[in-house]
Amino acid sequence: MKILVVDDELVSREKMQAIMGSFGECEAVEKGVEAVETFRRTLEGSEPFDLITLDIIMPDLDGMEALIIIRQIEDEKKIPNTERVKIFMVTSHSKKDTILSCVQAGCDDFITKPFNREIITQKLINNGVKIEGSTSPEQLDTKQDRTIEKNGQFIDKMIEKFNRGEIDLPSLPQIHLKFKELADKGATLQNIAELLRKDAAISSKLISISNSAYYRGVSENKTLESAIARLGIKTTKQTVNAIANRSMYTTGNEKYTKLVEDLWQHSLSCAYASQIVAQKAQVRLTEDAFTLGLLHDIGKLILIQVVGEAEKRTQASDEVQVKEMFSALDPYHGKTGGLLLKKWGFSEKYISVSLYHDALEKADNITRELEVVHFANLLVKSMGFGQSEPLDIALHNVESAGLLNLDSAKIDEIKPEIQEQIDSVKQLLE
Repeated sequence: MKILVVDDELVSREKMQAIMGSFGECEAVEKGVEAVETFRRTLEGSEPFDLITLDIIMPDLDGMEALIIIRQIEDEKKIPNTERVKIFMVTSHSKKDTILSCVQAGCDDFITKPFNREIITQKLINNGVKIEGSTSPEQLDTKQDRTIEKNGQFIDKMIEKFNRGEIDLPSLPQIHLKFKELADKGATLQNIAELLRKDAAISSKLISISNSAYYRGVSENKTLESAIARLGIKTTKQTVNAIANRSMYTTGNEKYTKLVEDLWQHSLSCAYASQIVAQKAQVRLTEDAFTLGLLHDIGKLILIQVVGEAEKRTQASDEVQVKEMFSALDPYHGKTGGLLLKKWGFSEKYISVSLYHDALEKADNITRELEVVHFANLLVKSMGFGQSEPLDIALHNVESAGLLNLDSAKIDEIKPEIQEQIDSVKQLLE
């Protein structure tokens, strides 16, 4: 069987490719246009595709449009229905009108995210696809298949324990709580300096950041008071939050060290991006954009830490690949983050950002805060922060860009500001 996987999201694409690769020869592309071109080329050759999985939401040519074009090509070639490529639409939601439209356009079935090996196998069987050497998921025993299923089951159990309160969630760093308490009471510069002076590491970093290229003034700051005065209380609070949260980005399992470091880089860049995006879009938020961006992926960090520690205790095999675990984590991190932020006493807007920053279409109420972080999250991914490779996406076409009235020109203005900010402070926050 020859299979084409089409998805613009790297993690989802690699997970689908890993599963489909055990059923036959599997190729993957990230754009709808590429999918159509690849389908046309192979159709004109000697080895056309037997199956295509099409993500519905893609930036250049979405799944629905690609589906229609592929069926039109088959009509032009007068290919009989029995010989047409099977097309499964992949979606993160199940809206009836979307499903009906895709069925009317000629899709064969749907795969809803998050998916796993068992779900895919059953879809293939239901659609008459013969799986060589096996008729059920239990009989498919390649090492890769077992690993994917094991990861999914393992994380499902972790989530159940979270919900039952059997896993202790971490506490918010105390300096964050004390600073917030002072700020809420209308603290003066002197009050804040007195609090921060108790932590030599934070004091030193604040002074260094106030003297960085981004904030530097005429003279060099040498005291904590002068550093706070230059940064301002709001920026000082944001910076303290970043320094305090940085200490949480550790793992006792060396296998996940790079994953955690990449996650920190992504979270920090998303914090600065959220702040700059809110300013450029001229939207007024009731919550702090920087902190929203800093905490949006906190659930992913907690899951990585829990899974890493559990693997050590159970002496799990080193054959479990980081990318596969990352794929298995992805569908659950929003809920985990929401649970943690609720425990920490953050508002519903923070919790909503954690839950829906990767899935705007699932939110019942799209707040300005969610719009900003959703866009900032994609923006920094497109710039390569915390990514193995930059996300190739037409940012001006994403829904949150439209809601914020951000066109290509404004987006091009934002990118260098984010880069300058990160280049200036990144090393100082390590």
